[in-house]
Amino acid sequence: MGAKSILLVDDTEVLRERLAMAMRSRGLEVRTAGNFDEAVSVFTHAPTDLAVLDLRMPGRSGLDLLRKLLQIKPDCRIIMLSGFGSIPASIDAVRAGAVNFLSKPADADDILSAFVRGEEPLVPEGGLAFPAPSLARNEWEHIHRVLADCNNNISEAARRLGIHRRSLQRKLRKRAPLDPKMPGADEMFEGEEGYEPQADSADTAGDAGDVVADDSDD
Repeated sequence: MGAKSILLVDDTEVLRERLAMAMRSRGLEVRTAGNFDEAVSVFTHAPTDLAVLDLRMPGRSGLDLLRKLLQIKPDCRIIMLSGFGSIPASIDAVRAGAVNFLSKPADADDILSAFVRGEEPLVPEGGLAFPAPSLARNEWEHIHRVLADCNNNISEAARRLGIHRRSLQRKLRKRAPLDPKMPGADEMFEGEEGYEPQADSADTAGDAGDVVADDSDD
């Protein structure tokens, strides 16, 4: 592809870092960010040849970020990722300047192949382009977006979600649910059984007075 560097932007840290590791193993210089502002700062300081952006993130969307990155470096080639998508969403991404639009989870080979294919999004005629995520996956993503909006303060996130703090802590201790209908779902979190997405770090960093409780009451 003639590319030496890539920017990966996703608010889910475990996905972002695993993809970064895979891209580095393929010889690319990798930079990462978790949201619009962080990505713009990283990219302005050191623009990359390629970029992979999550469509839905806390704050400004991946489409907004795509447009901003192309203002900074018009020849950057960008792929948009989404947990689920439709023909209008893919068309919006390509019209905004993306070279392709992929369903999550997508591994490094899927993404690099999409860059090679260029502006030929894999969107069938009619109907949904990608399977909708499970209800459990939607809940998991929503909880983590609310938590991020609360600066990882568990008590405040629980208040906004309308659930007890201990219930939220239990949910945060669980790994991300994956929809078995999604291609690659079985492999994406292989070896991550013990992963706890931000439960302990959020509890200590955001609300020092909270202690991770047992599961005895709600």
